[in-house]
Amino acid sequence: MGLEETACFSGYRAEKLPFSVSDENQEYQEFLCRLSSVIRESAEEGYRIFYTGGCTGFDILAGEMVLGMKEEFPEIQLIAILPFEEQANTWGEFWREKYFTLLEHCDDVITLQPRYTPGCYQRRNRYMVDRSSLLICYYDGKTGGTQSTVAYAEKLGLEVKMV
Repeated sequence: MGLEETACFSGYRAEKLPFSVSDENQEYQEFLCRLSSVIRESAEEGYRIFYTGGCTGFDILAGEMVLGMKEEFPEIQLIAILPFEEQANTWGEFWREKYFTLLEHCDDVITLQPRYTPGCYQRRNRYMVDRSSLLICYYDGKTGGTQSTVAYAEKLGLEVKMV
């Protein structure tokens, strides 16, 4: 499968999300509806491979949504692109559990390097963008890694869909 069938995700980590990840939270439920709609639309347009960076927050939530659509779209694949082997070591139990469950169900897991080094998250983001034609993101203009990833994707001419 080529670039034209590949999408990647970029968005805020859990602590930067403007809502709590809780089934009782209305903002979270509205976010999930928007995310579902964008991923479904992308699958209907022919996207078959979805890359997730696997971080807390948007990456994991988007990955879970892709996995949840495999019955409807059995040809889609979820591939985790991890910046380094032990990225989840310092996370709380909630996100660690989600992370390891996600990895168990991915079609493939690619780890870019064994240990953390400065810039490894940016390298992971560029790796995904370089191999995609669509960036699906959750971004509201704040500076940081998502902003850099959106700018890089736009520079390369990728379609960018905001959730």
